[in-house]
Amino acid sequence: MLDRPAEAKRRPHYGWDAPGIMLGMLGAGGALVAIGVLLASLRPFPLSAPLGIMLAVAGAVPLLLGLEMLEYGLGGKLRTRDALLDLIAWRGDEQVLDVGTGAGLLLIGAAKRLANGGRAIGIDIWSAKDLSNNGDAATRANIAIEGVADRAEVRTGDATRLSFADATFDVVVSLLCLHNIEPKPDRAKACREIARVLRPGGRVVVGDYVPTHGYAAALADAGLEVRRSSSAFGVTGALMWFLVADKPAADVSA
Repeated sequence: MLDRPAEAKRRPHYGWDAPGIMLGMLGAGGALVAIGVLLASLRPFPLSAPLGIMLAVAGAVPLLLGLEMLEYGLGGKLRTRDALLDLIAWRGDEQVLDVGTGAGLLLIGAAKRLANGGRAIGIDIWSAKDLSNNGDAATRANIAIEGVADRAEVRTGDATRLSFADATFDVVVSLLCLHNIEPKPDRAKACREIARVLRPGGRVVVGDYVPTHGYAAALADAGLEVRRSSSAFGVTGALMWFLVADKPAADVSA
């Protein structure tokens, strides 16, 4: 019994995505639903019942979205991570880049699938608006807790200006990152950078809560072959789209 608090401290914490938005949706949606139910039930003035119903329906939308974000933080992100990483045929020796690593969810998940010289690097600009407690120290703590410090590392880096040479990585992954890039045209720039650092024969896997078709177009323009750009709600149980693209292997016959 005395050891339980110590054990709890050793569990990784992967943060809450867009915490301000989540709390705003839960608070505003919950308040509208509560007011609507009270008006419809108590009917303090004429037309209060239909007004209450309209308020409750209007509040249900952000409330449900906020609850979905809450469930994602509690366990949905682990399902999403596993589903995303399962789209890669791992050998174990891959060099992996996680763009927008945050608390290291994908980075650590990928590192657990590596051996034989494989290594994963995560980059981020560490925005607290995008993820609670977002910082390299928290990510390094998660790496240590998960036991992958020998094959995972984090760096501060911008997705639109990757500090890696061409064809450095076998795999590039990213989850809930690219939609945060502003201005919007820079998202295509980030996709071009991802294509640049990917080796021939390598694979890009992206997950985002917005449709990934724009990323797919940018990667295709950069020479990649898009295998998938579609909703993954049925797999993850979360509002999510998956993108898979491959860089054609080098022509060794030339």
